[in-house]
Amino acid sequence: MLRDYLIYLLVFFDFIILIFLIFLYFRFKKLINFPWEELEASIERAQELVEKLREIKRGSLKGETSSKEQNHLIQVVDLYKKGFNPKEIAKNLGLSTGEVEIILKKKGLL
Repeated sequence: MLRDYLIYLLVFFDFIILIFLIFLYFRFKKLINFPWEELEASIERAQELVEKLREIKRGSLKGETSSKEQNHLIQVVDLYKKGFNPKEIAKNLGLSTGEVEIILKKKGLL
């Protein structure tokens, strides 16, 4: 009789553990399916932007701007004056939104 109770008790605990494991699986399923590749790509893009900002800073300290950068400056300002928002400008010119915002802040438009 005691043996039967112990078996029932063990089955009950096994059932509780199984429910707990299922709960943990659904709780952390987001981490399992997390888009790690997208995160790595975002980090790489951020590092590239930091390097571009350093180059822009070095260029502005030296008073140098390339014709490509000058062209972007003109296009960004023109599009902003036509009513485009920074996100739309970035998409049209192939720049990041951050770059567009920096240019507009530098020109005193934001």
